[in-house]
Amino acid sequence: MGSGKSSTGKALSLSLEWEFIDIDNEITKTYNSTINELFSKGEQYFREIECAELKKHISKENVILAIGGGAVTYKESFNLLSSKLCIYLKTSKNILLDRLQGDKSRPLLNVENKEEVLGKIIRQREQKYQALCNYEMSTDNMTIQENCEKIMEMINV
Repeated sequence: MGSGKSSTGKALSLSLEWEFIDIDNEITKTYNSTINELFSKGEQYFREIECAELKKHISKENVILAIGGGAVTYKESFNLLSSKLCIYLKTSKNILLDRLQGDKSRPLLNVENKEEVLGKIIRQREQKYQALCNYEMSTDNMTIQENCEKIMEMINV
């Protein structure tokens, strides 16, 4: 949620000449609906369709998937991801707040107390991100290009 998964994934896919798939974009195409509209039917409903979309793409070779930050909260999605190379783009709460200022596309953050809710989300997900990831890197004060270079070093490409 604002860590740079989509931007970094796109740039990395160009560098590696791999396919890039943003799961949220695939969901909006498949369901001809926005994430907010789908989420309004309930988080469980959204996580189920997110997982279904993930299943369509997870076995592809030479692909970079940008997964919504909450996917790790759904057990089946977490299990699917656990056998794949995962990189946690860790971003501090203050940087996330700056990046997400005025962003209305994040259903869980369409609230008055955005800072409090974001802190709660981070606390709830952090352990899952760390359990899942093969590599963790901070994106604070890094450019997309710097993110890509660091990831390519990590995975030895």
